[in-house]
Amino acid sequence: MTGTVKSDEPRRCGFAAIIGAPNVGKSTLLNTLVGAKVSIVTHKVQTTRGRISGICNVGSNQIIFVDTPGIFQPRRRLERALVKTAWSGVNVADATLLMIDAQRGLTAGVTAILDALKKRRRGVFGVVNKVDAVSKEGLLPIGAALGRYDVIEEI
Repeated sequence: MTGTVKSDEPRRCGFAAIIGAPNVGKSTLLNTLVGAKVSIVTHKVQTTRGRISGICNVGSNQIIFVDTPGIFQPRRRLERALVKTAWSGVNVADATLLMIDAQRGLTAGVTAILDALKKRRRGVFGVVNKVDAVSKEGLLPIGAALGRYDVIEEI
């Protein structure tokens, strides 16, 4: 995603938080977008414990993607700290990418995140991951459900 920068082009920079439930592919997306392994990827939940940033250059513009811990209903103090860290990434972002696992669909956890995002009123984009493991017919209910929330931006 790099390009040649012309000296007369205006330069812009913005932050985009990547959020979602645990193990939906947030770190994998960050690594793919920036073209380098900047975030650890494992099948173990709570591998990401802090905000991890990666920069993507697009022409004269930069997008700083912020990988966050998974958002879930915390029970312990460490879990509460992880979820707080994830939400702090949203609070500083210009845009938010909400990752959804196509195999799981819109779980109670995802709908809770969507409800919380309504209060923040910044650009929220739904990113459905692992679509190769679900039939096209299985994806339609996810898209329809996301459309019912007045929080996801259309592109």
